[in-house]
Amino acid sequence: MQIRNGATLFSASDLVGFLDCEHLVTLGLVDLVTPLTRAQDDESAMLIQDKGYAHEAAFLAAQKASGKRVAEIRDDGSPEQLARATQLAMEEGHDVIFQATFLSGVLYGRADFLRRVEQPSAFGCYGYEVLDTKLARSPKAKFVVQLAFYSDLLAAAQGVAPQTMHLILGDGTERGFRVADYSRYFRRARDRFLAFVARSPNPTYPARCDHCVFCAWRDICDARWKADDHLNQVAGITRKQIDRLQASGTRTLDALAALTTGTRIAKLQPDTVDKLRSQATLQLARRRTGTPCVELLELDPEGTGGFHRMPAPDAGDVFFDMEGDPFENQGLEYLFGLRFVEGGEPRFEAIWAHDRAAEQRAFEALMDFLVDRLRRYPGMHVYHYSHYEPTALKRLMSLHGTREAQVDALLRSEKFVDLYKVVRRAIRTSEPGLSIKDLEIFYMPAREGDVTTAGGSIVHYERWRVTRDDAELEKIRAYNEDDCRSTHLLRDWLLTQRRLPLDASAARLVAHAAAGGPAVVRRACAGREREGRGRPLRQGETDRGRSRAASRSAAR
Repeated sequence: MQIRNGATLFSASDLVGFLDCEHLVTLGLVDLVTPLTRAQDDESAMLIQDKGYAHEAAFLAAQKASGKRVAEIRDDGSPEQLARATQLAMEEGHDVIFQATFLSGVLYGRADFLRRVEQPSAFGCYGYEVLDTKLARSPKAKFVVQLAFYSDLLAAAQGVAPQTMHLILGDGTERGFRVADYSRYFRRARDRFLAFVARSPNPTYPARCDHCVFCAWRDICDARWKADDHLNQVAGITRKQIDRLQASGTRTLDALAALTTGTRIAKLQPDTVDKLRSQATLQLARRRTGTPCVELLELDPEGTGGFHRMPAPDAGDVFFDMEGDPFENQGLEYLFGLRFVEGGEPRFEAIWAHDRAAEQRAFEALMDFLVDRLRRYPGMHVYHYSHYEPTALKRLMSLHGTREAQVDALLRSEKFVDLYKVVRRAIRTSEPGLSIKDLEIFYMPAREGDVTTAGGSIVHYERWRVTRDDAELEKIRAYNEDDCRSTHLLRDWLLTQRRLPLDASAARLVAHAAAGGPAVVRRACAGREREGRGRPLRQGETDRGRSRAASRSAAR
């Protein structure tokens, strides 16, 4: 949104933002009058933006190279000037118009491209359809809303509605959508948006949504939620659960923790209420004492979930983590990291791949290593955190047409162990989520290094591809080694918490893991505290335990 000549103009992004979060628009309108402090974009967000511009530029270059007549609308004029330039380009009949600009009332749009089609319009025997470039490899609802926004403005400019609107996706494929299929929904959304901004200011309140991670106002909303002790601070809670708790009069984390056992909340199952109350109590204890807390859940009575997913440890176990670049066509798995014990000492190996052929060789080397290790250690397993690794291996098996039997054999014999699936059914914690980095406070010191997230790894890898500075690869290697080490230590720590019998050899490995872990692990709940590697607090010790179910939000 922007103010021009005393009038506020709204874009397709404003409409999409409104459909995600009305409070986003409220703050945007405030910012036009009284500038607000914007959250700083991290390097991952800037990389995505740069890749998007590059994708757009590549498509533009391809249109020129194909011999099409291309008109480019400059961005150094007023909305009125740019809209007139676009109108003139359409009247001249160019094959492609880049950065086509429209202005109708308070709606202002800049479509990536218009493409000429041989269908009658106000210009004669031809007209135009909207085409947008998107880095994503599959269509999203918000992309279609943007296309409909531009198509509606185009209809006014050429006197007839276009039949189709198009996306050029990140993998180069084109997807078309019939304008008529979406026009009714678009008009209703547009009219609701215009009514909302017309009655500004609106008494909106921020609600956590998928857009939050990209939002310029996310720090403002986070501060407000913390000040209000909002229920969305409870790990794993859903929007519907928040609505139902608030309808019952329970409006804060503190109030949720204060509920008595067996409290009934309309439209929520009693066990759900108890889990949420338990989770709130854990987090409240963490807030008051500053000490992290973990609690064991009851063992799965069916014997399949939680700790039951953990096999007995074996001397041949492998701890596995991968790094992938989603910006490469079809993605590129550029690092396969392995941690294992050899000769009584932990070792780390990094297998690199910087192109498709190297990716195949790295995949084959990985599978050959695992098969050989399984031959030497029949009881070994491959530990990872979340589903990325086995999913990627299945994709590589199909893409390269190699090692299918080996991958299938490991999967069928259940040699891959996803520790996330163990954690989510075995423990609750006082931390904000169940990513492996959330859990590390219980079993390893804080990480050090330039790369701290999977997104950061991609940023440094893309930087290496430009600079060829091997220092960038070393930063990624150190990050991946930390991930493999964390997976190993997490497995060992979980074994010390597990309440299932082990045979003698496995018990010795557990004892060794416990002895080699961090010197002090502190656990507290509702004012209680323990040091050392004794058992954690269990259900019933402090207000019958506290709950959590937050799933990983990153690519890992």
